[in-house]
Order: sequence, then structure tokens, then C-alpha cells
Amino acid sequence: MHKLTIFLIALIFSGTLRADILVIVHAQNPVSTLEKKQVVDLFMGRVSAFPDGGSAQTLDLKTGTPLRADFYKRLTGKSEAQVDAYWATLVFAGRMSPPKQFIDDHALIGEVTKNKMAIAYVARQSLPGGVKIVMELTQTAQ
Repeated sequence: MHKLTIFLIALIFSGTLRADILVIVHAQNPVSTLEKKQVVDLFMGRVSAFPDGGSAQTLDLKTGTPLRADFYKRLTGKSEAQVDAYWATLVFAGRMSPPKQFIDDHALIGEVTKNKMAIAYVARQSLPGGVKIVMELTQTAQ
């Protein structure tokens, strides 16, 4: 019975995994909106600056976080394992380091409020005044 209860609770809350994902930056960042390709380029390490030329620091959730897997699937069409393999290749080649990882949305939001160069993603929620949304990834019909 205990396992069934946990399963049902997980099932109820799994709807949040399909919620919109918000890409956020510091409130004082001059960037007001980003296109999907620009976000892909930032999070896949193809560029390290915002379109206005300002340095960008991508922030990520820890590997294994359901929102992280959902973010990369929606953004790139790749699984979390494929994204991790991509980064492992770049790191091995000495080309670059992957985004710094955080334990949850609250840690990401906290870092973005302190770091004017930061860009991160979080599940749709009320956000503090220190951040702003530059793009939304919505669930697409499959």
C-alpha cells in the first residue's frame, strides 16, 4: 500500500514536469528576449555571450533532475544522456566546461539574482524582482 501511495503522489505531481519552463536572467541584464536558437547556443556551449556581447554564464540543474531532462529535450530534442555525452566530449577535448549545476530551482534563482551574467531555467512559478524571463519553453503536442 505504501508504494502505491508514493506512486499516486508522484503521478499527481508529474503534471508539473510538463509545465512551462522559463529561461531567466538577472533583472538588470540588458537582454529582454532570446530566440530558441540563441538559448540552444548558450546552453550547448557554442557561444559564451549574450547577443549584445555581454558575457553569459549558463546555470544548470543537477544531472538526474526531471526538469533538466525536460528542458534539454524541449530545447534541443536530445535526451539528458545525449547532452551529458556531448559535454563529456567537449570537456575531454579541453574545449570548455559545462554549465555549473545547482540542486533546485530556488538555488538557480538565488544565483541569478546575484549574478548579472547568469542565465538559467526554472519551472513556471512566481519569480522575485531580481530576475526576468527572456524566453518560455512550452509543452508541445506530441
